[in-house]
Amino acid sequence: MHRIESDRKSDVKKKAKSPGRVAVRLKNASPAVTADRKAEPKKNLPAASRKRGDDVRERVLQAALECFGRFGFEGTSTRAVAEQAKVTHTLVLYHFQSKDQLWIATMENALRPYIAAMKESREKSKDAPAREGLKNFIEQFIMLSARYPQIHRILTTASNQETERLQWIIDHFLREHFTMVRDLIRRGQVEGDVRQCDPARLYYHIIGAGGTPYTLATEYKAFTGRDVFSEVEILRNIAFIYELVFI
Repeated sequence: MHRIESDRKSDVKKKAKSPGRVAVRLKNASPAVTADRKAEPKKNLPAASRKRGDDVRERVLQAALECFGRFGFEGTSTRAVAEQAKVTHTLVLYHFQSKDQLWIATMENALRPYIAAMKESREKSKDAPAREGLKNFIEQFIMLSARYPQIHRILTTASNQETERLQWIIDHFLREHFTMVRDLIRRGQVEGDVRQCDPARLYYHIIGAGGTPYTLATEYKAFTGRDVFSEVEILRNIAFIYELVFI
């Protein structure tokens, strides 16, 4: 694999009590944003051209997410992504240069709005009980998993391989996310709202319980008869994880 450029890393770093069922309400998911920072400067292009370029990049990113989620990094080619996006292979390479850069932009596009929403929520509720921050995390994470089930598949595969891609996503997204949620769990335990256990273990149990049903949606429906992507089922999954976490 080509080494991911150090200047790319530098640029990105400068930016990324009652038991029983708890009632929850579904909020609108944050809109995805295009995160490719290496496109040509567009300030001098006509508005129509800029919009076409943005539309093409977004189509390619959505196609790449589907391909990486279904076939993995090694099983995906930029030509396959171009075919899925219904654009030319030349356009894919023009916007993203290489498969490595396409993978980075794809993960940024899917994860950055979620991470930004989590940070904003943390700032707004930093003086609130940890329970509120954890409830927001659970809700936002399940919403992300329902919207982009491919992410859980991609990260599950990547986390079993010692690659620069894994290290990149740990450095830019996962480490800060893990630390933030782990500290909320610890504070919630001190406050008496969260069950006593190893915070890291509970973090991964939430991730597994929150993400797996959406990556196994067909199997889930075959056994339960329920559509895991329906609003009712999403709400039930959120409430169920509340019951696992809170006391």
